[in-house]
Amino acid sequence: MLLIDKSWSLILNIIIERYLAGSTICILWHDDFEWKLQGEAKSYSSFVGIQMKTLSGSFARNVVAVEAKEQQLRQNDLAYDDLMLKLTISIEMSHCESFLVFGDHIPIFVAAFSKASMYSIWRSLHNRFVFAHVEMELGESCCRDFFFEDQPNILFVVRNSANGTIFELKTNKYVGPRAEEPAQLLLLDRFNASKAQFQLNTILFPDKLRDLQGREVIIAGFDYRPYTVIKPAQSKGIPSNARDVGAAAQSDQAEVHIDGTETRVVLNFCAQFNCTVQIDTSDAYDWGTIYPNMSGDGAMGMIIQHKADICIGAMYSWYDDYTYLDLSMYLVRSGITCLVPAPYRLASWYLPLQPFQGTLWAAVLVCLGIETLGLVLAHRKEQKLYEMRDSEVRSWWSSWAFGLVTTFKLFISQPGNSNVKSVTVRVLLFACFLNDIIITSIYGGGLASILTIPSLGEAADTLHRMRSHRLQWAASSEAWVYSIRGSDDPLMQDLLSNFHVYSDEQLLHLAHTGHMGFTVERLPFGHFAIGDYLTAEAIDRLVIMKEDLYYQYTVAFVPRLWPLLGHFNDLVYRWHSSGFDKYWEFRVVADNLNVQLQQQVESTMPGVGQGQDDINIEPVTLGMSNFVGILVVWVLGITVALMAFLVELLSAKFKLAKSCSTP
Repeated sequence: MLLIDKSWSLILNIIIERYLAGSTICILWHDDFEWKLQGEAKSYSSFVGIQMKTLSGSFARNVVAVEAKEQQLRQNDLAYDDLMLKLTISIEMSHCESFLVFGDHIPIFVAAFSKASMYSIWRSLHNRFVFAHVEMELGESCCRDFFFEDQPNILFVVRNSANGTIFELKTNKYVGPRAEEPAQLLLLDRFNASKAQFQLNTILFPDKLRDLQGREVIIAGFDYRPYTVIKPAQSKGIPSNARDVGAAAQSDQAEVHIDGTETRVVLNFCAQFNCTVQIDTSDAYDWGTIYPNMSGDGAMGMIIQHKADICIGAMYSWYDDYTYLDLSMYLVRSGITCLVPAPYRLASWYLPLQPFQGTLWAAVLVCLGIETLGLVLAHRKEQKLYEMRDSEVRSWWSSWAFGLVTTFKLFISQPGNSNVKSVTVRVLLFACFLNDIIITSIYGGGLASILTIPSLGEAADTLHRMRSHRLQWAASSEAWVYSIRGSDDPLMQDLLSNFHVYSDEQLLHLAHTGHMGFTVERLPFGHFAIGDYLTAEAIDRLVIMKEDLYYQYTVAFVPRLWPLLGHFNDLVYRWHSSGFDKYWEFRVVADNLNVQLQQQVESTMPGVGQGQDDINIEPVTLGMSNFVGILVVWVLGITVALMAFLVELLSAKFKLAKSCSTP
């Protein structure tokens, strides 16, 4: 019995000292495996011990209260048991990264750990697993779980018999195509406990990630350009660089050519680490959602269902999805903006006032007032100078009437009919005529330009204008507004109240009405991700907003514990540092998008080309809408003239009646 204890203790302490030091180790103790920590491993303090037999009663003695975690799991309708809860707390609070499990506890642990690693908000990319058991103790079904296919750092310590001293050290294959059974165990070394030595002295946790030997990396994605581009290779006559595992093997859709600003990151990753890129579009009809009960749909659902390894295509760092998945370092900045209705031409009743600004109209009125006052005073002096005998003619009233009427006639370029005798008045009239003809000419030129090249209204091209116009805007998925749904900003809440989700067919119809806004993505280097429902004819009626509704950084979502995430992030860092992100955006847009459509949208931006301010303002044939304001002035003049005529008739009749009644 003493030999058994020393054998297990010897090999396990060596493994702990050499390979597990520096991480918190979670040990699932087993009564049939008697061993103890010795040497340097004994002084290592970061251990979490779990006793399977007394597990249910151990929570009361925990330093960390588990009630809050239990309540969270129950609220999300997530099934759990005592071991799953214990592992979740150990990972989340103690940051367990290494695990030591024995015998028949191994399959129980694997099932519990797969869930616990997702229940815990804390996650690690450096997990190591040591599974110790006696040969023939576990059945062949032990290693058929996807866990053994997806984790590279697994070490089996297999004793040849219950009392034996020979230990075989095995690891899962991990690398190579899935058809070659990456979960199968390969012998690494043997350890002789009686001699305390290894046969080959190989590394027990080899780096399997440097060369994946053709292991498949499956992308969950759909054709969303320029992030992801999927083209059937056979029908397009282009070389295939990936296989769509969601399509039938013999169909024309099986062999595809994939491209895109984010897809190229994955392609270059596999070129560096010797993996095979595949894509699965079977359920990736949309970005999708992860639900609190760990179910999902769309592309995101494929990750949590272990149908794909990585999900790309303008995936934002949504917190709800990050809770159960893992995400990469940011890929690109994406600004969510809208194509909004272009400003309409203005044809209003105040059109005659538009040639001059308000300050200029005030200056014109002051000038006319000065003219009137000068003519009144000059006319009055003329009356005194020539000693007009008619008292009515020599009154101030006649001078004011002369000044007002003459000024008005000169302003509209009409001749006067007054008999002027004074040279002073004649010179003053000449000066006023020159002044008024200049003002009238300037006004006429301004009015002509406004009539032929009319002014435009205000476009809803900012956040505040969208709210003030109450503009209805739409997209093909709720994912466009996931990131701002929880915002407490009143402006965002008002904008979201006008947001709608429609199918592509409905959006295609609505886009041609020119009465709604439509979401597009603004890429970091000046291009746009535009939906297929926005055609060139529709964009003729739209302009791009001056600012973004909001912006996010796109990421790649991967399953929890995806071992390749560290290397993938390193590649993304180098990608950004090299400047390839800019080059790839221009290259992908040129190869896969409608460049004319891109230029059409870009031309509506202020300060680019003609810009928003010059949209649809070319000279046009005049219509009745151009004369609405002038007609209002004409009708007003006719009305005033009729009223004045009636007053004159009544006054004349009254005077005639008065003269007839006088004896």
